Amino acid sequence: MKLRRLLVPSLLLVALSACERPAPAANAPAAQAGAQPAAAAAASTNAPATSAQADSATAADFVLPGDFAPDTGPDELRKRYGAANVRLGKVPGAEGAEFSGVILFPDDPNRRAYLYFQNEEALQGLSLVRVFGTQSKWTLDNGLRLGMPLPEMVALNGKPISFYGLEWDYGGTIVDYHGGKLDARKDEQVGRSASLGLRDNGDRGVPQGKTPVGEGTYSSDDPKYPEQGQWIVISELSVSFPGEDDL
Repeated sequence: MKLRRLLVPSLLLVALSACERPAPAANAPAAQAGAQPAAAAAASTNAPATSAQADSATAADFVLPGDFAPDTGPDELRKRYGAANVRLGKVPGAEGAEFSGVILFPDDPNRRAYLYFQNEEALQGLSLVRVFGTQSKWTLDNGLRLGMPLPEMVALNGKPISFYGLEWDYGGTIVDYHGGKLDARKDEQVGRSASLGLRDNGDRGVPQGKTPVGEGTYSSDDPKYPEQGQWIVISELSVSFPGEDDL
């Protein structure tokens, strides 16, 4: 089992706390949060032509990790995506926690992404990029995409996949690819992760007992849940980086 996969996205709270570097102002999040909207507004004023970058983006621009790196910061993101598409604010963590970070395309759910940093105050040391929902233009460079059904993911991996049961804070976290094609390589510095959730079935929901729930670990070929592949899809993708000062 690769520990890096366990850190993100579902163990986000622990992962970010572990990699965050001490900073003198870390004990004053309220002041930090209050300063962020002003910084964003100033950036927008200095870069009025923002829609051109976003409109010219191709499918390749939404493949993770792409050009993201530990030294990617707000200024670089504004140049890349346009200032109007880069918002400094709170990004969600596990168990209701929030962190200071960057939201890309905050008003477009199909392009929205959340960025987390080792140094929350300075927004330095990009450590994690997350996308989640039912669909998104963002994909991983290994072929995974939001909304991909579990059987398709298993076929891509070439081996069964183990994951935590659904419907709790860390539910759906992939814990083992069992040496399949999606497993992390030993020399890989950028982590690629996915979490599972239930597909959108409208008002009808998902029939009870068709999918595993709770804190146990389950397999994609679990005979107790022969129909789980009809209901389980990828609900979150993320990439994690070594810290800027770890390189």
